[in-house]
Amino acid sequence: MATLSLLGATGRTGRPLLDLLLQAGHNVRALVRSTDHMLPEHPQLTIIQGDATEVTDLENVIQGSSAVFSCLGTDQQHVLSTAIPHLVTKMKEQQIERIIFIGTAGILDASEEPGKYRFQSSESRRRSTTAAEDHLKAYLTLKDADVDFTVICPTQLTEDDEINDLLIEAPRFTQETGPIPRRNVARFAFEAYHEHLFSRKRVGIASHQ
Repeated sequence: MATLSLLGATGRTGRPLLDLLLQAGHNVRALVRSTDHMLPEHPQLTIIQGDATEVTDLENVIQGSSAVFSCLGTDQQHVLSTAIPHLVTKMKEQQIERIIFIGTAGILDASEEPGKYRFQSSESRRRSTTAAEDHLKAYLTLKDADVDFTVICPTQLTEDDEINDLLIEAPRFTQETGPIPRRNVARFAFEAYHEHLFSRKRVGIASHQ
């Protein structure tokens, strides 16, 4: 099985993804900020304490990996637009091509307003665009880099159990969308890696409205 790196393993999407990767027999290198991480002890899990915005910590966590998963969130500190350029540089140095990145539906193309992203259009229900702008900068970094990316763009995330009736479209939604459980997003990220889905694309995932 492969050695894979996971950023954001302690988050509400990263944790179910971690469980799926370990259940599949992969070796996982997880970067965590705090020693109080609550991750399980597992013979195939290596926990590395550090900060995703620090170059040396990113270099350490991806060492020996064949692919990277990012479930990093964003905040007012522009975590993604800081971390992803560093990550891409270190991936190239270590000849790692594949990255699965969890973004947001806001950075899909707008359905009815050509030339706009969803967060810039009337489709967006959010008043603040700060998080979407950070995700967009990260996506554009991946797009411009010579890496094999898949950017998974979920709608509003919930803590519900997995559902079966999924709406998966790229690079825009053409149907009405509803919220999506985080567990579905984690499983889709897992499948995108294993089945090599949506290479160099943004793909939206939602429930049917």
